[in-house]
Amino acid sequence: MARYPRIYFQNSVYHICIRGNNKQRVLLAEDDKINLLKSIAKFQLRFGFKLHGFVLMDNHAHLIIAANSRINISKIMHAILLSYSVKYRKRYAYSGYVWQGRFRSKIIEGENYILECLSYIHNNPLRAGLVNKPEDYYWSSYNSYYDIHSRINSIIQVDNYHG
Repeated sequence: MARYPRIYFQNSVYHICIRGNNKQRVLLAEDDKINLLKSIAKFQLRFGFKLHGFVLMDNHAHLIIAANSRINISKIMHAILLSYSVKYRKRYAYSGYVWQGRFRSKIIEGENYILECLSYIHNNPLRAGLVNKPEDYYWSSYNSYYDIHSRINSIIQVDNYHG
């Protein structure tokens, strides 16, 4: 049965999930996670999309990406996943599919929904039993949000102190 084509919306925010083939671990070591982040950064510069959040687990990853009107999300994800797959195959002398089928994507509409998605992905390591608090998981964007929140609170406290 043929797949339905994806529907694209310009300037949309997507919650994307990519999974290792047969749910296998494809982000085995720190270097693998670094390589995926490098691939994301490389194509972020090339295509100009925004990465609002991420979590990298051993067998899957969640990304929240805002695609611009110049390029659709499939081209972005194709470039990222192909780039990572080439490095993975070379490192592990692996042949075959690295990623399971097409990536899953869902359009995020509204600020409340993007916050729910961020909470969902940042709590993924907690639900998996890897950590007790989201801030303890290194391979997530949680701490970048937490650090910004902490800095804002400290600025507010300083401003209130100085009157």
